[in-house]
Amino acid sequence: MSELVREIVEVNAFVVDDEENPQLTVETEGVAPTAGWTNVRLEAHIYIDPPEDGFQDFDLVGDRPADPAADVLTPVEAAWEGPLEDWLIGVRVHAIDNMVEEEVFELEDDEGDDTDEDDADDSEDSKAA
Repeated sequence: MSELVREIVEVNAFVVDDEENPQLTVETEGVAPTAGWTNVRLEAHIYIDPPEDGFQDFDLVGDRPADPAADVLTPVEAAWEGPLEDWLIGVRVHAIDNMVEEEVFELEDDEGDDTDEDDADDSEDSKAA
């Protein structure tokens, strides 16, 4: 039977940009409470309506060993890939002791970035004058 791991250590979320089908990739490192956990994975929460905060929730889960195992915190990792929802702002990964949020940023077009930098330069020039 699957259950949440003990703790989330790190979450990385990014978009693999394909114009027709952009994909969200989530990579997570965590800690299991004992050695011997198998089938460690990220399970996405299923929503009827998109969440108001724009964060996709995931659980980092795995299968506890059937036989007695060393009572030592053990690193685990998992990844998930799926379609990028248009409402998504970031991801949130849950464990027993904590949860970690990671914002997802899409690349902006270069024209928008240049305009912002030009505005900042103009602002500094007017202060100097």
